[in-house]
Amino acid sequence: MATRPKATPRLAGDAASLDLERPLAQGLSPARPLQAWFHGPEGMVLLQEPPGFAGFLAGSLRTLSVEEVFAHVLSGIRSGLLAVQHATGRRTVSFRDGQVVFATSTERWERLGAALLRLGLLTQAQLTQALSRVTPSRRIGQVLTSEGLVSEANLYSAMTYVVREVVLSLFELEDGGFVFVEGPAPMADVVKLPERTRDLVLTGIKRAELVSRLRRRFPDDMRATLGPEGPLPGEERLFARLADGLPLASLRASYEGGPHAFYTWLEEAVRGGNVAVHPAEPPPAQAPAVEGMAWELLSAEERYNLLLSLVHRALGDAGEDTDLLRGFLDTPPQGLEDAYAGVMLLADGRVDVARLRANLTSGGEAVGRALTLEALDAFVSYALFSARNVLPTDVAERLSNTYRTLQGGLA
Repeated sequence: MATRPKATPRLAGDAASLDLERPLAQGLSPARPLQAWFHGPEGMVLLQEPPGFAGFLAGSLRTLSVEEVFAHVLSGIRSGLLAVQHATGRRTVSFRDGQVVFATSTERWERLGAALLRLGLLTQAQLTQALSRVTPSRRIGQVLTSEGLVSEANLYSAMTYVVREVVLSLFELEDGGFVFVEGPAPMADVVKLPERTRDLVLTGIKRAELVSRLRRRFPDDMRATLGPEGPLPGEERLFARLADGLPLASLRASYEGGPHAFYTWLEEAVRGGNVAVHPAEPPPAQAPAVEGMAWELLSAEERYNLLLSLVHRALGDAGEDTDLLRGFLDTPPQGLEDAYAGVMLLADGRVDVARLRANLTSGGEAVGRALTLEALDAFVSYALFSARNVLPTDVAERLSNTYRTLQGGLA
């Protein structure tokens, strides 16, 4: 994940200032002051003061998904601006009474000019000509319509297409930060989308599921080469990169479009024989560690016992008292007193599984084995919790990772 820009507070007596790195400072001006919203020592949110500011929702897309953020806006029939910052750019969505009315993006393929080309409403030469005449007071749309390159109807159609695509592309994001600032609905640059926002959200969710499925089918380390049918018309430059083979991650970086456009293009190109894909070459074989081999050979009970012995050994290597584990057997947790009655701790930290199983076989063999594993899991959890308080952090973390591997093997 890309490093995020930092804002560093500077305190001098009763006065405080904030040092912003350049990416954060861009776009600020004395005419648009910032308002700080404090949330205790954990942090604060800096927001520009729009007229009629009512509130905000901010967070990470790892905590709240785009679907959940849209649900917040829809359920409250809210108006305002949603801004999403992610690794490759920034997107904004304007809402009026819970409905999307406009959207912008810094991605090249989600700009008006790119949309006009994609829809066949403009040629590259015409777009280049129009861009040369854009000024701070004369936008690309004004240039196109005033010079007769695009009709008002076609311009509006292209802008509606852009807004819809920007919104749908948000659902493909898995990481990034967002802020929704509630306030007056915009009056200018408003379009009417062909569907209600609720239906647009459902379309976005389906698109995200499709992208996720295609990502699993075409992982980044898979290699792509030119297929038997040759390049697709008009894409010779992109296909030239496939002459010697290319990882899909590199091909994706060369493609002018978002994840949905790329993976659907790739699927069609593979189906049509224009692109051939090959599994990544396996890494050179390495001799597995002895403990790594043991996991594959041991029973579930033996795996738990091996983990207990690793905790015991780690305690000894760190100069800690290995009797720490014996405390569990001396005073078992409530409900496990009968299970651990007479169960001894062996010299290497393992427990007498045979005695433990004998204490729990009254309900039949299958039930007894399940109860034995549950009792062993409780002991291992105790051992890891207690060891974490006395062992170096890296050692404790390795033991916890081994425990997670063990649980995965038993799932």
